[in-house]
Amino acid sequence: AGGGFNGEAIRTKPSMQRVRENANEFGQCSRVKKAFRLALMTFLYGYRDNQLHARMMTLFTGIKKLDGVSVRGERRVGVGLETAKGRRLLRDFAFTPQNTMLDGLKSRAHFDWNTQVLTVTDYKPKSYKLPQAATHIGITMGVLDFDFDSLDSVLRVSSTHFLEVGSGGATFDLAPETVVVPEHVGVVVLGLRFYELIEDELY
Repeated sequence: AGGGFNGEAIRTKPSMQRVRENANEFGQCSRVKKAFRLALMTFLYGYRDNQLHARMMTLFTGIKKLDGVSVRGERRVGVGLETAKGRRLLRDFAFTPQNTMLDGLKSRAHFDWNTQVLTVTDYKPKSYKLPQAATHIGITMGVLDFDFDSLDSVLRVSSTHFLEVGSGGATFDLAPETVVVPEHVGVVVLGLRFYELIEDELY
């Protein structure tokens, strides 16, 4: 039809300045989202959620908007995380929404940043609805050190603690095999998987 957008116009026209700014910031958020998701792949492997990509993009664009220091077009997620609201958005983000069993686990858990020990008290798997074939649940904790500037990361993971689905009132500790104070942004993650025990083998 003529008169539409094209690459040259977007790159050079003054009227396209806002488009260039938005594209630059969107691209940065997309790179952060990809790196963050890959950093947590140990916990996300096999997890299916068609909306996770879009929800993570919404999270990081929301944090980016809290960057009140950089000029428009150069706002960054890492700067947004320097604000209290940015840290709250990341902390409250639900990778697995509406998961009552995981919510119950978190409500029974306390994490000590000094020792990096997570203590779970009086957790009762039998209080929750479980997959029919499940005989055990496995609970794993990870401490992620993520650099939102370079997008480098290190994930240190605990051993998996197994509980029988019929157990009640379990108390246990989880800690990464190597305890190192995060140099950048520290994020604690919990993973829960269901298992079936058949002749001493877990599936």
